[in-house]
Amino acid sequence: MTSSNLDLVQVYTKGVKAWFPDDTLGWTSATVVSKEEQAEFIKIIFQDDNDSEKQHVFESKKSELPQATLPPLRNPPKMENTDDLTNLSYLNEPSVLHTIKTRYDQHHIYTYSGIVLIAANPFARVSLYDPEMIQKYSGSRREDLEPHLFAIAEDAYRCMIRDNKNQTIIVSGESGAGKTVSAKYIMRYFATADDTSSAGVESMTEVEKQILATNPIMEAFGNAKTTRNDNSSRFGKYIEIEFDHQRNIVGAKIRTYLLERSRLIFQPATERNYHIFYQLCAGASDTEKKELALKEWSEFHYLNQSGTGVIPSIDDAQEFQETKNALVTIGVPPEVQADIFRLLAALLHLGDIEIGGRTDASVADDEPSLLKATQLLGLDTMEFRKWILRKQIVTRSEKIVSNLSVTQSQVVRDSVAKFIYANLFDWLVTLINKSLSCPQTDLIANFIGVLDIYGFEHFQKNSFEQFCINYANEKLQQQFNQHVFKLEQEEYVKEQIDWKFISFSDNQKCIELIESKMGILSLLDEESRLPSGTDQGFCNKLYQTFKTDYQDYFKKPRFSNNAFTVAHYAHDVQYEAEGFLDKNKDTVPDELLNLLQASQFTFLSDMLQPTTAPSTPTTEQPPVRKSMNQAKKPTLGSIFKLSLINLMDTIGETNVHYIRCIKPNEAKAAWEFDPNMVLSQLRACGVLETIRISCEGYPTRWTFQDFADRYYALIPYSYWDPKSNPDVKQICRVILDTHVNDTNKYQIGLSKIFFRAGQLAYMEKLRSDKLNMCATAIQKHARRYLARLHYMRVRKLVLMLQSVARRELGKQKLELLRQEHAATVIQTNWRRYIARKRYLKIRGFIVRLEAVCRGWVARKRHQVLKKEHAAIMIQKMARGWIARKRYQAIRQYVISIQTCIRRRQARKQLVMLRAEARSVSHLKEASYKLESRVVDLIANLTQQREEKSKLKLQAIEIENRIKNWIQTYDKVDQRAKSLEQNFGKQDELEDSKWKELKKKREALQNEYISTLNKIKGQDKELMRLKEELLHQKDDVAKLKIATKKTNETDIIELKNQISALKAATEYKLFVQ
Repeated sequence: MTSSNLDLVQVYTKGVKAWFPDDTLGWTSATVVSKEEQAEFIKIIFQDDNDSEKQHVFESKKSELPQATLPPLRNPPKMENTDDLTNLSYLNEPSVLHTIKTRYDQHHIYTYSGIVLIAANPFARVSLYDPEMIQKYSGSRREDLEPHLFAIAEDAYRCMIRDNKNQTIIVSGESGAGKTVSAKYIMRYFATADDTSSAGVESMTEVEKQILATNPIMEAFGNAKTTRNDNSSRFGKYIEIEFDHQRNIVGAKIRTYLLERSRLIFQPATERNYHIFYQLCAGASDTEKKELALKEWSEFHYLNQSGTGVIPSIDDAQEFQETKNALVTIGVPPEVQADIFRLLAALLHLGDIEIGGRTDASVADDEPSLLKATQLLGLDTMEFRKWILRKQIVTRSEKIVSNLSVTQSQVVRDSVAKFIYANLFDWLVTLINKSLSCPQTDLIANFIGVLDIYGFEHFQKNSFEQFCINYANEKLQQQFNQHVFKLEQEEYVKEQIDWKFISFSDNQKCIELIESKMGILSLLDEESRLPSGTDQGFCNKLYQTFKTDYQDYFKKPRFSNNAFTVAHYAHDVQYEAEGFLDKNKDTVPDELLNLLQASQFTFLSDMLQPTTAPSTPTTEQPPVRKSMNQAKKPTLGSIFKLSLINLMDTIGETNVHYIRCIKPNEAKAAWEFDPNMVLSQLRACGVLETIRISCEGYPTRWTFQDFADRYYALIPYSYWDPKSNPDVKQICRVILDTHVNDTNKYQIGLSKIFFRAGQLAYMEKLRSDKLNMCATAIQKHARRYLARLHYMRVRKLVLMLQSVARRELGKQKLELLRQEHAATVIQTNWRRYIARKRYLKIRGFIVRLEAVCRGWVARKRHQVLKKEHAAIMIQKMARGWIARKRYQAIRQYVISIQTCIRRRQARKQLVMLRAEARSVSHLKEASYKLESRVVDLIANLTQQREEKSKLKLQAIEIENRIKNWIQTYDKVDQRAKSLEQNFGKQDELEDSKWKELKKKREALQNEYISTLNKIKGQDKELMRLKEELLHQKDDVAKLKIATKKTNETDIIELKNQISALKAATEYKLFVQ
């Protein structure tokens, strides 16, 4: 450290908290428990706040203290939850980490760090981006609301209006940190915030809808699943949203950078190719699948290498439909969409071409994937097959054609696929720019650019892609440092305070190492243009070129001759040179390029034609590929370098706003915070460097009013007496002059006070000490007051106790007298109780005896009544039986007489019938009479049945009534018995009620018997009628049979008589 440590060490008093490194938590808090200071030695012991058994010790000689590293101090609790890191008194690494973690644990994902917005990915859906939130931030100042993406977007919009200057929002961070989503929400804000009354899709213009429609298209063709992010952008983009003079969106323009072409042909484990391929396989119609020969993703080589083809909770078929809708929105008709999908299917089949052979590569003529790929691409199959198996070298005198090995042939095949896909991607960007461009360029007043680009990357194995990404981040970090430094100086000048130049870690030397004329990119291009150039040769050139001048930024690894290390601003990164040349050249042979440009597939040939133009419309760069010799073809590194320089020129002309996206954990778990991982990202994105720059100057700034409101208690009351109308600035001066001896620790500006790092914490300590002293005085008076209050309470209690004691003695004497009187009363009552108990016992015995006697008499009377009732019932049954016997005998006699009479009448009728048997009409008349008689009998029978039913119902009703009365009688009988058992408590039922019940019972019984007799009479009459009817039926049947027999007999007799007459006649004739 510096000599300031001599002053700073005085702050480490008992109770002060500081930070110590921790392997798990990154940093852990500890509290000073003791401090030993001797003439030449100092020792401070800290107690760990998370582990009561763990201590941290700081020891140093005073002479070595200026160079010693003191543990970083922890901020007062009031400041630890601030939404702006620059408000922290101690701007150090652990304090920044702790504040971000504290806010993240409270589900506050955004935190300011001066001009930078730090956004921690929650990995969960949060309600921070709905239309209501857009309305809330629209038109509001940044400091009025909580940190948010929309606050940065609104700030950029207001700066554009106020300063009439273009703006840029740089969104950076590592993969999975949320860059793409953040950029998407910023674009949505600009597209909807201009109409604060609705802030919805309905209020958008066509251009605004098209701008939002670019997101699903770019994500489908440029995003893929990686181990860190399920929707990782594999390219960088800069979107310029153009505004007219009325500040309405009139157009947009997209520039893309560094598409990861190698992903098309290879994906690491658990990762995927670009989303559009899986969407096509899942969402294409059956007709499209048949025409394009599409299969499941797992059957294509370019899609199945990682073994992962499905993302949980993502429906690729639905995403495919959204992509198609977005293409329609930007003006791509279904016919052109079909051509795009045909080209994508061709690439899948191209990757399935099987290249065999031992030494020289070979492909079968009838290889199905080759035939399908060339058919879809509109190429000559044999010509295409020829140039993926052979190469041609053109010299001044001749052309040399040689065979390729299997590996070389596969590289050529994959290069063709990457070439076509890269051009398709560029074509889409060009089409989007045409669709979004403003037809009248003079309408464009300003633009707001949104840069979504890779953050700094450092993997176990780093290649050409990581080199380009980190190069871009070096350029952006340089711009960021310069911008922050410029703002710091402007603030100091504005407030008219004394300041000196602030040193910051300029990475210009590292950038020169990469992009200078003899830098890494130039050497890479030089080696790439050599026919015999190799990765090893490229490394050797690096080792020789950068031995001395860049030894602080370029290093040769100790154990590798095919790698190099670059000391970037965030971290030293070792790059493996293997594959640098191939990825830098990334070209296809001229023969295949000519073949592709001459394709019969019009869409493909037209798409490849712009590559011969002077510049591409997407990035305003020199051409990507030209049909010329290899030595003059631009390399990928040079193209990226030029596009990055153009981008930095554009950003340099704009007012820049920064958003640093942080990935809080590797597992993508919701609301989990990995301190070490976040710490490394804070270092990589330059937040800690910004803080270090701030600490070199005056990082803490307070307005006069805020400072006076908080620290006025440090000076006497006379200075801030409200009655004297004190000057706030003067109060601040008095506070500082009184308590801060070193004027270098602060500066007083026009409207603010600027403090050195840690000075505000010192003020907080003074305030805390003052409050503690006041608290001690208050506690002293409070204890005196409480002690006196306790004495008065005790004295009062003693008097009360004495009074209570006297009262208790009087009560005891009174109680003794009361007990004596009570004993006398008890004896009197006891004697009375004994006498009464004896009397009641005798009286009870007499009562029970009387009850027994009454019960015996009642039972006797009841038995007599029961016998009389039984005798009556026997007599009734006997008389009934005699009457029934007599009735049955008389009835039998009557029936016998009726039978004889009927038999006699039947015989007479039979004679009459026999006499009238020959008369058919008489027989019919008799039959009719019999039938009439039968009908009458049936009607009579029906009537008798109805009467019987009515009588039965009456009988049932009577039976129920009898049962009820019987139950009543039984209850009365049981009651009588219970009365008898209770020894005559109720002597007997009243005679009148008993007789009345008896009469009612007898009347009901008589009525019941008479009804039964009527029913029986009706039954007998019914039986009689039935029998009579049966007899009539039998008579009729017999009559019919007799009549039939009579007729037959008469006929036979007449036949016999006729026969006899014939015989007699014949005999007479014979005799004559």
